[in-house]
Amino acid sequence: MFAQNWQRPLPNGIGAGDLNFLDSQNKLFRISHAMTSAGQALNQTKPCIITERNRKSTLVIGDSGGYQIATNQMTINGDKDRLKILRWLENTADVAMTLDVPSGPVLKGGYAFKSTKDCLTATLDHIAFFHRNRVPGKVRFLNVLQGNTPTEANAWYNAVKQYEFEGWAFAGVLRHNVEYFLERIIRMADEGQLQNKSWIHVLGTCELETAVLLTALQRAINLHINPNLRISYDTSSPFRILSFGLAYSIPKFDTKRMIMGSAKSPDGSGFVGSGLRWPWPSPLGNRMNMGDYCIKRPVTAFNQRDTQSHHYLAHHNLAALCFGIGLANRVFDSESVNHDHTIGLPVGAAVEAINKVLKAGTIGELRKYARTFSHVRHGSVADSGEDERDF
Repeated sequence: MFAQNWQRPLPNGIGAGDLNFLDSQNKLFRISHAMTSAGQALNQTKPCIITERNRKSTLVIGDSGGYQIATNQMTINGDKDRLKILRWLENTADVAMTLDVPSGPVLKGGYAFKSTKDCLTATLDHIAFFHRNRVPGKVRFLNVLQGNTPTEANAWYNAVKQYEFEGWAFAGVLRHNVEYFLERIIRMADEGQLQNKSWIHVLGTCELETAVLLTALQRAINLHINPNLRISYDTSSPFRILSFGLAYSIPKFDTKRMIMGSAKSPDGSGFVGSGLRWPWPSPLGNRMNMGDYCIKRPVTAFNQRDTQSHHYLAHHNLAALCFGIGLANRVFDSESVNHDHTIGLPVGAAVEAINKVLKAGTIGELRKYARTFSHVRHGSVADSGEDERDF
């Protein structure tokens, strides 16, 4: 199902249902996992691919609206609002964040919460409510970790760990600092906070390098700590770059970096009615001509695209990024067999180190590889804040 009233014909051979990427029978492109947020969909009443999905063949991760709280788009006024979010998450998602108040915006100001301590105090009220009022077993909840410095992050973790949930979510500006991340994993394991958990989610990341590192981390955790724990992460980048008219192109690999390339999507009157093929590969892009994407619009219009073009670009970007992530992991799987890395050499070294550190399970072993992790993007500094959850 894709309940969309298309105003013009779809690309040749494409039906409306083919754009539903959560349909397990979709022969064009499908993914089994997706994310939605109470901050955007809490009051949505129309059916969509999330609400109409087959829950046996899909898994939806629900965010609780932390970003919208951070941007003052949503406020929580007492238990009635908390309960509404809680029930929406339970009815919509399979795995979900507890309701948190992000600490990142404190760094930039203009936020209702003036300190990380204020964010933590409010968060503790929220998760205590969730813990008391949840329907046991209906959804797996993840305790969200915040903090803008290691000291703040430690205080946050120590405060929220009293509430028992099914897993953890890493947020905040430290979530891509590899050494810090591993230190938290080791300390969690030492305290028995991972052995009976089923899920870790990393909020907001789209780098191919991070995808490879998190794959390595999950495998090391499965081998040395908990064989049943799953790591996931999310990004809104395929959709956020639409506002700039950007399309994902192809992955770019060299000895230092792995990045997902992007380019301005072709536009202009010369493409109206054109049989030229869409330039960048994806399941939809491979079937699309430029005449499908660009249409005749008034001379006063800024571009030759409409809402339907927007949907095409979103579908292309999602599929292209998924391909890039899959390709990066495939290459690393192959090169890791002989420990002979030819691309992303700093990442290759970090992948090797992650397994050694978790096998030893000590902070002392972790410190031996501090220099290795510092060479990975985000390895030695806090995250740049490119994701929407960082405000």
